[in-house]
Amino acid sequence: MTDATWATPAPVAQGEGVAPSPRSPRPRHRQAATHHLLPYLLMAPAILAVTALVIYPIGQVFVQSFFDIRPTRHQGWIFTGLDNYVRAFADAEVRGTIVRTLVWTLSGVGLQFVVGLASALILKQFVHAKFLRAVFILPWATPMVVGALAWRFVYQNQGLVNSLLGAIGLGSLQEAWLSNPNTALGAVIVANVWRGFPFIMVMLIAGMASIPDEVYEASAVDGAGYWRQLRSITLPMLRPSIMASTLMGLIWTFNSFANIWVMTNGGPAGRTEILTTFVYRAGFARFDFGHASALSILLFCFVAVGSSIYLRAF
Repeated sequence: MTDATWATPAPVAQGEGVAPSPRSPRPRHRQAATHHLLPYLLMAPAILAVTALVIYPIGQVFVQSFFDIRPTRHQGWIFTGLDNYVRAFADAEVRGTIVRTLVWTLSGVGLQFVVGLASALILKQFVHAKFLRAVFILPWATPMVVGALAWRFVYQNQGLVNSLLGAIGLGSLQEAWLSNPNTALGAVIVANVWRGFPFIMVMLIAGMASIPDEVYEASAVDGAGYWRQLRSITLPMLRPSIMASTLMGLIWTFNSFANIWVMTNGGPAGRTEILTTFVYRAGFARFDFGHASALSILLFCFVAVGSSIYLRAF
């Protein structure tokens, strides 16, 4: 038997043949800070753009609302505090304009929703009628100024409306629709409904497409008719689409300018004057920029508060 030689292993030199220790991880608080700041760093370009193009102009208008800025009367800015706001609330013409703006907005969007819902229900029955859908969407695709000019021609004394009334034997109902103080506001509201209902219609059609057919089939088995299905299934399940479309319609209609300005210029006798046209007239016709700025801030507050209340209601 051969004797085994037991050799004592040679000592290993310091640092030789030893795996390097892993790099120590970064402190947790530094990782958390980086993770927390990363979204803001990624959004920084968009935040800067919004600040420069939206927040700064609104802030500038807010500052101007505390000054008397009328270059046709005096030079420079004269600090007046809340005088422009007091003047706005004390002015009977402003109060009347606010009432007309609310009538214009609420009645216009209400009619847009009714027409849009009816159109969506009709188009749902004709899924393959692509030409019909294109016709319904045409008003929304038409440039706003072009549509307003078209309606101005429609309402002329020899326009389409009066011609149709004369053709069907209702010549006694013919009017100078945009020149009559009693019919001007209703006429521009009809034009605005024509312009805005396709957006609500498209939103509702998209919402209807997400409702499973099985729900309607089950309700039909239980004896629910068309109107019961509309009331108990379609409208409740369209609630998100209704909220989004009507909220956008309210904001757009409240801030609308081109329709009324092109069709009536706020007349006759101010019967179609709304806040946007009133602010424009105060700023660029009377050059009272301080008063116009105060009215603009009030307009902004109306939209913000109204939108918040609407969202909470839903």
